[in-house]
Amino acid sequence: MIELNLRQSWISTFLRCPEQARQERAGLVQQQESSDMLRGNAVHYAIEEAGAAKLSGREVELDMMLDAAERYITDHAAEVDVWRTDINPLVETVRANVECWHTELNPILFPRPDGIERMFVKNMGIREVDGYDLPVKLNLLGTADWIDESGVIWDWKNPSRHYEAWEKKRWDIQSHAYTWAHGLTQFNLAVFAKGKLQVIEIERTEEAQNAFVEMCWSIVPTMLSNAPTWPMRWEGWHCSPKWCPVWQAGRCRGQHLGQDPW
Repeated sequence: MIELNLRQSWISTFLRCPEQARQERAGLVQQQESSDMLRGNAVHYAIEEAGAAKLSGREVELDMMLDAAERYITDHAAEVDVWRTDINPLVETVRANVECWHTELNPILFPRPDGIERMFVKNMGIREVDGYDLPVKLNLLGTADWIDESGVIWDWKNPSRHYEAWEKKRWDIQSHAYTWAHGLTQFNLAVFAKGKLQVIEIERTEEAQNAFVEMCWSIVPTMLSNAPTWPMRWEGWHCSPKWCPVWQAGRCRGQHLGQDPW
């Protein structure tokens, strides 16, 4: 039997650009650490501390969360490869986003979460694949930020600006993956942008989840192929030296256009 593992984040990368997904999966390239990642990870860390407090029956204190976020920034700032903002504005934004979570979201969440940073491995079935003698077992992997006792999965996002809600409701992959893996239907994106909260409520029906499973299986033949490259997708924001590790490594378009093409 051939066993394949699909990470939710990798599925999204594959849909943006199969060749980027191939090189990342093979360990040929690695995403550069950016100040954007540091900002998001610091807020995530503070919310994890809040979740741990709730699980132990302690009160969630804002000062505790702010201290955790700033400690994370101090410990990990040296790992940043690309600074897109200065450290002081970054800290201010992190503090504003943490306070936003504490003031606006914490009061409406259940007193005790059902799970925080919950990792999962869920089997998607075993199928025969044309051209291969052995059957394929497909697994889905991921980590859910927060599962509320109400049965709602929450995920924390810290972009530079709020999303178009209809786009996330129409084609967001993470919500499909996490609701299917946990047997739930409700997935909420809590989006913090410069201290302002946006909540996008997404319902994934059984039909939507079944479609997601079939989409995942459609990736399998490409994963099993011996092709030296997979299709390269150029259109969209992702295909630029700012966002793509393959380009940053001087491959694909980066090999021909360099690091400053526009």
